[in-house]
Amino acid sequence: MKRRFEQNQQDCVFTVLSLLPTLGDQLLHELNVELITAKLQQTRSQRSTPAPTPDSSMVLPPRSEQDDNKQEQEGSAENKEGEGESEKVKNDQEATTTSTNDTEGHVKEDSTDSTVSSDTNEDSNQSTQPSSTVSEADKDETTATAQDEKAAKPESQEAAATNVETTPVAAAAQIVVKDEATAAIERKTKLELWNELKVMSFTRTVTALYSLTFLTLLTQVQLNLLGRFTYVSSVIALSNTTDASYRVESPAVKGSLSSTAGQLDFQTEKKYLTFSYWLLHEGWRRWSEKVRDVVEDVVGGISLKKTFTSKDFSDLLGEIRSRLEYTEDMEGERIPVNMREYMLPDEASDEREVLRAGGVDEFDLVVDPVLRNLLDETRDFIDSADFTTVLSSTLATTFARFNLALQPTFNPFLLSPPQSGSSAAIAEIEDDEDIDRAVPLASLLPLVARQVHLIINGVPNEYVESLAMVKELQAFSAIVYSSFSEQLISP
Repeated sequence: MKRRFEQNQQDCVFTVLSLLPTLGDQLLHELNVELITAKLQQTRSQRSTPAPTPDSSMVLPPRSEQDDNKQEQEGSAENKEGEGESEKVKNDQEATTTSTNDTEGHVKEDSTDSTVSSDTNEDSNQSTQPSSTVSEADKDETTATAQDEKAAKPESQEAAATNVETTPVAAAAQIVVKDEATAAIERKTKLELWNELKVMSFTRTVTALYSLTFLTLLTQVQLNLLGRFTYVSSVIALSNTTDASYRVESPAVKGSLSSTAGQLDFQTEKKYLTFSYWLLHEGWRRWSEKVRDVVEDVVGGISLKKTFTSKDFSDLLGEIRSRLEYTEDMEGERIPVNMREYMLPDEASDEREVLRAGGVDEFDLVVDPVLRNLLDETRDFIDSADFTTVLSSTLATTFARFNLALQPTFNPFLLSPPQSGSSAAIAEIEDDEDIDRAVPLASLLPLVARQVHLIINGVPNEYVESLAMVKELQAFSAIVYSSFSEQLISP
């Protein structure tokens, strides 16, 4: 019996490993963290691309208007020079006055040209700079308006010139405003993507940890119940060949052997094992919705810049587990949550749907009495206090393995290669902060998301191996395997 039991436990491990890819494909597809990461990278690349500079023709007034302004300013300067010459003629000598006025005219003419040139250069410099804020565009528009007010033109011409000059600037300002709105949307979108990445990373990994534990426990119950029938069948066969004066009869009660001398037909075994379909295709999805609600409450409000030590991160996971595994009654006492609805269907319609999806023929979508006894006994084991204890122990092991995988992030000393020679005798840590350093949440997200691949597809799968070594699970499996009640009746 011991040899058969140990072989049955190995079969449970192999069965879990064979079913994990079915769970993993759906988990990775529906909780696609990598897709969100790709969108964030795309947003970053678009943001790093410089914005196009508005065309100078949209910012600067037409060149003909600039030339007219320059010519008018030069004409005004010449008129002033003529008035100065007439005043000088009346008071001074004509020859001396003429030479002096020529010198002053040249000086004033040069200063006017330099002023216009500087204004033009300023406009050109403004047009070559990228317009990134609305305030810069308003500044450009104000400068252009001030220059228009100083121009010596008739009122009608001044208004026309102002319209000509401000219209391109207004168009440029509209472009800048549009760019600002787009940037605001991108910033909001980026923030939403980061929040979604944060929530989904924890949701997917926590869902994978629980789903693996549920699948392991359900498989242990199913295969040990079937293994019990196999063992009893071998005992009956042996008893029939050694002592015909004794026979094994099975009482017609729940969980007893069938009337076929302790044996189950192949079709019944197939239909019974098909019920793992519920957890692999429906149960994990319902559990994931609950996990997401809890993660949003616990992790959703935490800033990405907040730092976590190893203990802080372990406490965070403990808070998530506490809300998922326990509920409070009216008196405020914590009550363990029954996980059966995520592992087996409760409604008869759901049972038929599971059989149909599992490939059972339409005419055989019936839960016969033998299969009903198996399902009821499975539910009884899941509802038992022993199962609650085993579930708590296995979940503690699973999350401890997850914490262990992240320890090198908090303690880089663990990544150091082993020392050899005399230097390995005493290893000193110079900085105590390296023992348990604080890591920002944003840096932990890739590590949390990456663990799901090791949980589902790890080779060797350390999570499955760790669960198989849990003492409470081994003891519970032994109880299930030996839970038969035969009666030896002499003729």
